[in-house]
Amino acid sequence: MRFIHLLALTLLLAACSSSEENELTRLEDFYRRARQYYDVGDLPRAQQQASMGLALEPDHPKLNLVMGRTLLQWRDLKHVAAAREYLEKAHDLDPDYRTTYSLGEYHLRYAEFLLGESAILEARLEEMAGEEGESLADMKTRAETAQGKAEDHLNQAEEFLSETSTAIPDDRFTMRLLANCYTHMERTDEALEVLQKLISELQRSRRYKNERLALQELNLPQEDALRQALRADMDMEIQARGLASTIYLDSKRYPEAVQELTAILNLNPELSHEYFNRGMCYYWLGDLSSAAEDMQVFVRKTDRQIESKEVSQALDIIQAYKNRRNVPLAEEATPTQG
Repeated sequence: MRFIHLLALTLLLAACSSSEENELTRLEDFYRRARQYYDVGDLPRAQQQASMGLALEPDHPKLNLVMGRTLLQWRDLKHVAAAREYLEKAHDLDPDYRTTYSLGEYHLRYAEFLLGESAILEARLEEMAGEEGESLADMKTRAETAQGKAEDHLNQAEEFLSETSTAIPDDRFTMRLLANCYTHMERTDEALEVLQKLISELQRSRRYKNERLALQELNLPQEDALRQALRADMDMEIQARGLASTIYLDSKRYPEAVQELTAILNLNPELSHEYFNRGMCYYWLGDLSSAAEDMQVFVRKTDRQIESKEVSQALDIIQAYKNRRNVPLAEEATPTQG
């Protein structure tokens, strides 16, 4: 009889162990599929797999992280707001640089929605200047509340992103978000410092990849993957230099803005609005010839309507140069009809 009891206990323990192992395997399968769908941008399926896994184990740190990051990637207010619960739980369960970065991104994205709401309300208030009424007072209160909440979220974003930057100093994604955060906080010197570090890191990465393409024998899939990574580096550098040029323009530091815009156009000459911005910088610097040259390229490339403010400004500058020189430019600029 004692043998039978021992055998039954052994079988029960084995069954419990097998059940636990099966559940762990299922959780890992849910996480693996959710991560695969997330990596290829299939957000509905990533969210579905993460949700099914969390129904089994709500305190699974990796499933909470992938669910929160998936919700962030929808990039609308409803989903971004819903990401907070999962990202905070992931960070509480496993406070590493991944969960810290993700919380920083959440606070930055949510702050940007609030800043957008505040800007819209402020614009409406300017349109209604001189009017009175409860609706105006309410609108002003809502704008101030949104601005205040945005500042709180920006402070939290900076805290988390700075912590991540300390843990992984050369991470380009952290640097990009931290520069955006400083820009929204109007801490432009710190934003420019981070942007220059980011640009240097991207240039180093591009040199390395170009050397590999030139010197190593790669099969076709390897070469394609490396070229895609190189393109991603260039795109991020264009974004970083674009933000830097905007900061310089807002500060009326036109020579530095020209330098950044020229670097952008060297990376991608097919862009159009950068020619307009550089042309305006040349105009404000008193270089009408260079301004007219850039504006001519802009109106040839842009898809904006001829009645748009930018195209009108460009044509005025071109005409001012022609009047001063009293000689037609080599090639007439014709705006593209939208």
